[in-house]
Amino acid sequence: MDKTKRTVIVSDGLWRKSLSAIRSLGKANFKVIVLGDSFFTTGFWSRYTSAFKIIPSVKTNSTKFNNLLVNLLKSLPFPSRPIFFPMEDDTLNWLSINREFYSKYMDFAIPPHKSLLVAQDKFKTMRLASSLKIPTPKTFSFRGVKTFKSKLEEITSSGQLKKYIIKPKSGTGSAGIVYLNSQLNINWDEHWNSYGSLLIQEKIPTDGRAVGVSFLIANGKRVIASFVHERIKQYPNSGGPSTQRISIKHKELVARSEKLLTALNWHGVAMVEWKQDLNNGEFKLMEINPRFWGSLELAVRSGVNFPLLYAKCSIGESINEVQNYSYGTKCRWLIPGDILRYLTSKKEDREKLKDFLSGLPKDSEEWDMKDIRGTISSIICPAFLAMNYKYWKYLFRK
Repeated sequence: MDKTKRTVIVSDGLWRKSLSAIRSLGKANFKVIVLGDSFFTTGFWSRYTSAFKIIPSVKTNSTKFNNLLVNLLKSLPFPSRPIFFPMEDDTLNWLSINREFYSKYMDFAIPPHKSLLVAQDKFKTMRLASSLKIPTPKTFSFRGVKTFKSKLEEITSSGQLKKYIIKPKSGTGSAGIVYLNSQLNINWDEHWNSYGSLLIQEKIPTDGRAVGVSFLIANGKRVIASFVHERIKQYPNSGGPSTQRISIKHKELVARSEKLLTALNWHGVAMVEWKQDLNNGEFKLMEINPRFWGSLELAVRSGVNFPLLYAKCSIGESINEVQNYSYGTKCRWLIPGDILRYLTSKKEDREKLKDFLSGLPKDSEEWDMKDIRGTISSIICPAFLAMNYKYWKYLFRK
């Protein structure tokens, strides 16, 4: 990296992964500009944030987002050419569609658009994986809600209902997922309209291990870094983003994940999610998360600084591959994730309070003794935003 201080722009500064990126880049002597749609954007208040810009999200108002970003780029001193970090799906999609224009003014590392569309479509992902002999859950896709309901009736009449779950064809986290049982009273037309096309997928037992394999890949073939973590706890308990996780080693899943991403000619970051089927012990593919992931801070603390590596990759700088990291490192999404997980767990499933408090505040991803402002903002900002219902649907994103 050049000795001169280089500018990076981090979008969607509300999220915990964004705060992790801000801290990593600020410590590496970047000038960090953070974008967010509210004064209560967590990343605005980190000590490593050089400047911030209140700007609507792409999803809310893409035209205004576009105009304000162009104005921001024009205001940067010449010959500044920032590196852009698209932290959320909507921002990534917008950048992918407009890559030709924005590549003239800033640097970034994102996959080919066709590859991105496959990764964001769970059925297309499963179909590709099957062609590569990668184990997947049985998955049914439908052209419309009528054929979806017909298949659901068929499964119900055969007594197989509890063996399947419903999930959106595109989406992240637990939003829109339905665990099937005989007491369901759901308007499937409304559910389809709310979450888009739905899949019926074989249910993998919840007790199986859940593992994420994260990558930074350059030009579809060179693995710059890989990292593996296993979730320990999650919220909601029925299935959602991890609230506690640990770094592990798993060569087989790294190899499978690399095979899948290189088949997509991947460029940039991604996390491939796996779930162990206790019926046969086999790990099956769940989805590809084609952007920076919620548990990013664990990778950074374990020795894989994905934000810094992404910045170097974006400008084509020579990078030494990161092949080793510390195993057994733990990290927690404490506020509000692990607190809500603890409070909503059944009493018999809840650990003792002293065990819940063990390792705090050090293990909390919000905590950084060099960034107390960021730590405080990660408590205060979500508390204020909790008063606005529209933000609750984003709470359970991976």
